[in-house]
Parts: sequence; structure tokens; C-alpha cells
Amino acid sequence: MSTGREAKSFTRDVCLKMARENSELYLIKMAKNQRNGRIFLDYLRNDRMATAVAPLSPRARPGATVSMPLTWTQMKSDLGPKRVTIRTVPALLEKSSAWHDYCDGQRSLEQAIKLLARSIKQAA
Repeated sequence: MSTGREAKSFTRDVCLKMARENSELYLIKMAKNQRNGRIFLDYLRNDRMATAVAPLSPRARPGATVSMPLTWTQMKSDLGPKRVTIRTVPALLEKSSAWHDYCDGQRSLEQAIKLLARSIKQAA
């Protein structure tokens, strides 16, 4: 298996490549004022000491919204954070299988790192 350092380096390189190739869609800068409709690719969470909001964590905000793992089929245009609250999560969890196969995706990054390095070398 890859180390945390390798994983962070790999994800940084993938995100950087995506942001360079599609700068109108992606960026790797955290500043919200620079996003303007683009997706922030946060490779920084791939670190042993990084913090992130854990799934099913309520937020200390009006309405008590909750960080919720979802499947792609649950992603609908009318879905918004205000629909996922401490009151609605129990019913959503009964219908969700968002993480049932989470560990099945574990893979070594070795081959992907080699492919990315080759791709970057060819682009240079």
C-alpha cells in the first residue's frame, strides 16, 4: 500500500493537472473568493494530520445541517444542504447505501503514480 505522503503527493499532482487542463472548471486554491463557480479540488485532506468534517457530523448552524454521504442516484437538482438536517438524516440513512462498498475500492497507487508521471513528462 502507498504511504500517506505518496497519497498526498499523488492527489496534489492529479488535482494540479486537472486545474491546469480545465482552469474554467477546477482550481486548487482554497480561497472562496477565487472559486467563482469552479470546483475546489482539495488534495490537502490527504494528510495524516489534516482535519475534515466527518460524515454524519451536525454543523453548528441554524437548521443543524449534517455532513451526509450520498450515492450518485441520491444526487438530484433539488438537493441542498438545508434538506439534510438532524431531523431528516435518520430517514435518509434508511434509504442509503452510500458507503456499503467503501473498502472495496482500496488499491495501491503505484501504477497510477507511474501513469501520471508519464503523462506529465509527455506534456512537458
